[in-house]
Amino acid sequence: MPVDVYVNTGQSAGEEASSGGEGRVLTFAESVLTHPYHSDGFVDGKDPVLIGNNTVGVALKGAAAATDMIAVDTEGIFWLNVLGTISDGTNNGAARALAAGDPVYIQKVPSTDTYLLSGQDDPANFVPFGYTLSTVTASLTVPTLVAVKVHWDPITLDQICVGSLTLVNEVVVSQNHDIEIAAARAVGEDQESWGLDFSWMKCFIGLDGPLNVDEDFHGIYMRVEDKNATTGGDLFAARFQTHANNAAGVWTRLYGQMIAISNEASATVTESFGLSVNMGGAGAAPAVQSVFQVMGDGTLGTLQSWFQTEIGRGAGLEANVRSLNINTTHQIPMNINGVIYAIPVVAWN
Repeated sequence: MPVDVYVNTGQSAGEEASSGGEGRVLTFAESVLTHPYHSDGFVDGKDPVLIGNNTVGVALKGAAAATDMIAVDTEGIFWLNVLGTISDGTNNGAARALAAGDPVYIQKVPSTDTYLLSGQDDPANFVPFGYTLSTVTASLTVPTLVAVKVHWDPITLDQICVGSLTLVNEVVVSQNHDIEIAAARAVGEDQESWGLDFSWMKCFIGLDGPLNVDEDFHGIYMRVEDKNATTGGDLFAARFQTHANNAAGVWTRLYGQMIAISNEASATVTESFGLSVNMGGAGAAPAVQSVFQVMGDGTLGTLQSWFQTEIGRGAGLEANVRSLNINTTHQIPMNINGVIYAIPVVAWN
């Protein structure tokens, strides 16, 4: 059995656990360091620190003034206090043990927090600091003294979770592979009537200030542009596919995509669309152009329909029809196997 040389017996927070090296020690003014809270407001020697948005390390000495120049070791292995927490969409995160090799993150804004290192990884509040070399006990308040390999790594898209959601308790899973659902469920709490919400990518954004007329705000905006002389293939701005692949699974519903609109404050809205499709451009006309293409190749269900509507009042279908060289005044044209048919439109009061 290999011997674990990274044990904390006889160690203290901030003691270096590896030899020094050239080219890794940088010097900064104390005023630019983000560090744990101290009553005098200045960094202490052996503190984990963040400089700007990316550079991380351990302060090699303390400061007595904001103008003091502090040497920071940006690499190496140090004994540091790490909280066993992960991001879950709340301000404090969720208690979860960290294993050797797990990434460690440093908090961007310390406020009065004494411990800034943890497994929390939402990029709005944390940046990568390094890796723990031994186990961190799960706790929101009591850190574990462990050897940490200090090394900044860029944030990858394993998870996107910007902002803090404090009104509900969501569980955000950050793996880009199989999800251990029992472990994710264990750190969540019931939400009113709809239970738990497991998300790989989730974002809450509140506008700080009103929009003006003709100003747009996009939760997600994707533009895929091909400037090549492409000879084939498909071009998707976005593709959503739900794949149920367990014969014993029982799902209440399956959605390829679900769109919901909620106007909680009864604000005045000129128009409201669950889905708006605009197909424009002066390019060559496609052989087939349709707002919706429905292709069902699976097992037939009891009820088959192109559209299912559940409307308490109002119009089930509104059509604005342009001339197709047929009588469209009171008809909605349909092309079935190359033959033009029409659905008659009757005024209803």
